[in-house]
Amino acid sequence: MFDMRPITGDEFVKWTRAEARAHGNRLDDDPEILRPHFDLERSIGVFEGTDIVGGAHSHVIEMSIPGGSATIAGVANIAVQPTHTRQGIMTRMMHHQIHDIHERGEPLAALFATESIIYGRFGYGIGSLYERWTIDRSHNRYSHRFENQGRVSFIDPADIAKDLPEIFRRATVGRPGVFQRPIHQWVRDSQATEHTQGGQGGLFYITYEEDGRIDGYAVYRIIGTNLCVNELMAVTSKANTALWRFCFDVDRMSTTEALRRPVDDPLPWILADPRRLQRSTRDGVWVRIIDVQSALNLRQYMHSDRLVIEVTDELCPWNSGRFELEGSSKGGECSTSHSQPDLSINVSNLASAYMGAISFSTLAMAGLVDEKTPGALIKADHMFSVQYPPWTPCNF
Repeated sequence: MFDMRPITGDEFVKWTRAEARAHGNRLDDDPEILRPHFDLERSIGVFEGTDIVGGAHSHVIEMSIPGGSATIAGVANIAVQPTHTRQGIMTRMMHHQIHDIHERGEPLAALFATESIIYGRFGYGIGSLYERWTIDRSHNRYSHRFENQGRVSFIDPADIAKDLPEIFRRATVGRPGVFQRPIHQWVRDSQATEHTQGGQGGLFYITYEEDGRIDGYAVYRIIGTNLCVNELMAVTSKANTALWRFCFDVDRMSTTEALRRPVDDPLPWILADPRRLQRSTRDGVWVRIIDVQSALNLRQYMHSDRLVIEVTDELCPWNSGRFELEGSSKGGECSTSHSQPDLSINVSNLASAYMGAISFSTLAMAGLVDEKTPGALIKADHMFSVQYPPWTPCNF
């Protein structure tokens, strides 16, 4: 018989080591580093006697949504020991956590899935997508003549917490799916051993400055003859083209790789031969609508209109029903309804459309939305459209 409860302060280190072991890792850092940013009341420990065989955690974070931001539950550290899989521990934890988040009044939850097959059955839907790139040096020429009008410089890692958070914020304004890193994460990154270890693989930071103002930065590492761009943030098109040009032109490199780029990134349109850019798409953050009515009230809508949406949610009975939405650029007014529905959708697919990751029409073509009223799909597409597709450049 398993006991499930929040962990105590005395169990924190044991819980942390169990979580790492479940994912096949050994902790390099002292677990105590994480304690100041860990809310014991939001933890879950699954115990068999005194042994921790499963666990999960969530913390309060801000996530950008279409037209604004929301205070949500950031779900992390989900783990079941390899000795105790296939015994229902994961399902029990996830059900408990979703209900706990609802009791806390948080309308949305988000997580990053190590295995994408798992979380749909708990009502999570893909909230953002990103691309991974690789391009050979011989094919990275721009389609137009490029002249760097600013200055690209290296920055000391010790200074990144001072210089880069504002650039990150400016570069992601208006983009759904973004989490602004808390300052303690920037400080921790600035102190990482990757900056001081010998040999290849360490991180380097560069900035683009023009007229005394930093308008972009990039973070990269070199392994062999491959330059891998971990992150590139640019506020202006000049900063964007200059930073990529620098990464493409570093001597002795044969390829450039980028790990996590938005699906609407302008770089493919800047390249002379974009076909040579090898691109693959995968899921970023996963979002769970904990309270449909509250969530629909939070975001803004590209076009003003009215819809009645019928939602099914097997885990959250308060979400199953019909909701009348009056949406506009100022926000939503949503209430329960007994009117005939215009659309019928389950909660996980609604989460993807809510974030702007996919249109209702595409979901309908996949058999995941039922149009009850003719014309409702195009109406929903217009209402829930976004200027920038959701992107999650970093984990929380």
